[in-house]
Amino acid sequence: MAIMALSLVDGQKADSISIYDRGLAYGDGCFTTALIIDGEVAMLAQHLNRLVVQSQQLGLPKFDINALKVSMSEISAGINIGIVKVIITCGSGGRGYSRHGAEQAKVIVSVYDYPKIYPQWQKHGISLGISEQKLGINPMLAGLKHLNRLEQVMLRAELDKRPEDDLLVCDINGSVIECCSANVFWLKAGEWQTPILNTAGVAGLMRANILLNNVEIQQGHYSLAQLDNIDAMFITNAILGIVPVKIFNGQPLDISRVKSIKAHA
Repeated sequence: MAIMALSLVDGQKADSISIYDRGLAYGDGCFTTALIIDGEVAMLAQHLNRLVVQSQQLGLPKFDINALKVSMSEISAGINIGIVKVIITCGSGGRGYSRHGAEQAKVIVSVYDYPKIYPQWQKHGISLGISEQKLGINPMLAGLKHLNRLEQVMLRAELDKRPEDDLLVCDINGSVIECCSANVFWLKAGEWQTPILNTAGVAGLMRANILLNNVEIQQGHYSLAQLDNIDAMFITNAILGIVPVKIFNGQPLDISRVKSIKAHA
């Protein structure tokens, strides 16, 4: 059953914000996207902490974390499986890049349907191609889930025209970074590896959990050439969970090898 569209703005039912909001004008803000299971938000504490940390790093005005927790819980109640998205913007301010006058953060909470294809992907795996586009280098924002997502919009536009389920993306220096909206791990010569995300990409919460619970995984800078002859691969985010890759750039992979990875303790 489809979820009835519902959104809260600063804790009140609403489906619009001011045209002067800096999130709209400049992408001045951050967000997180969480899974709803049996009416509860999975990894709620981690998502809340992410929003606090990111807001601090971006210098956004403070917001009421307790009120946000209540909003996320209330909007998710009664939903068997779905998605809740939280956007924190810098709020409304004057024209120009200066935040002068923007003193109150805007908190937007909304719910969405869970994609029907995801359970099939989790069980049977996906096909992963290589994007023709490259990510820019941006150490100021690397790792953060900020509102400036034009690169990902362009990547998704490319994916929509291609037969694969997702695309692997490199940066302009040729280092493997991530997929369109997920982190990536692969197995080569008996060692699990994943890109380090200090110059580009989003450091996902599921990625953090996997690294915590699988300490043998190596992080580093890897080129596409170093992914030749890999044995297994998976992509992950907080909504997908762990999804094995059955075909990478035309090469069949063993999805059974992914079962050894622990997403949670």
